[in-house]
Amino acid sequence: MIIIIIKRGGVVKVLKKYLMAFLAIFGAQVSQGEILEIYTWKPYAGKAELMLDAMQEAAEIHSGLGIGVTISQLAQGTTQDIDYVLRYDDLESWGALNDSSALSAEWNTFFAKFQANPHGELVNSFSMINHDQSNMADDWAEEGQIVSFFRWEPALGLAGQEALRQGFMTAKEIHEALGARVETYQVTNGSEGVRDMMYLMIYDGYSEMAEVNQAMQTSSEWLTFQQAVDAQPSQAASLLRSGVAVMAASYD
Repeated sequence: MIIIIIKRGGVVKVLKKYLMAFLAIFGAQVSQGEILEIYTWKPYAGKAELMLDAMQEAAEIHSGLGIGVTISQLAQGTTQDIDYVLRYDDLESWGALNDSSALSAEWNTFFAKFQANPHGELVNSFSMINHDQSNMADDWAEEGQIVSFFRWEPALGLAGQEALRQGFMTAKEIHEALGARVETYQVTNGSEGVRDMMYLMIYDGYSEMAEVNQAMQTSSEWLTFQQAVDAQPSQAASLLRSGVAVMAASYD
């Protein structure tokens, strides 16, 4: 697969400045843990069904090569594009399976056919690694599940990154006690940089999502956590993007 990286002026300098800090905190996890590659496609007008058909064909090829695939349709809070998600257990399998994909005659034939007559536009792509080193690719969201996603940019410096990670850990404990499943990730590649982190709340359906959100409104633990975050504005992270995705199909 192709990961798109766009270098923009001062962004490159910032990334260089924080590269060593990034390695210091997350280096131990780079070779372990679930890796996701997310490709967001915007179907051309009237071609949404053709785009989904093409994704399903691609998913069958990738699944046959040993790559886990999830197709998710973005819903509330989004432009209703479609995510094509590739899942790997760790960096070693990511490398081996990408080599297999690059050498696959079936994949290359499909990709050439799609490029000749595309049904949509690739509008974003990035990769990320699970903070939980024990999490595997098969543990991710299943078909029919609902995922609320929140992409956060930490405050500058090591303190900001560590504060966000610690905040994720606390929020995860609270949210899972209320009934959601939570996975958290470090973004490792993409046009928007590598400092961001992703917080995912996974539900079996909208009813469960509603129950958890209602419980959050009266949770003293959640209120206390929010107050603690507000009390440290210098380490406050910025919410860059949020929305809801429906897992339309999953291939293992």
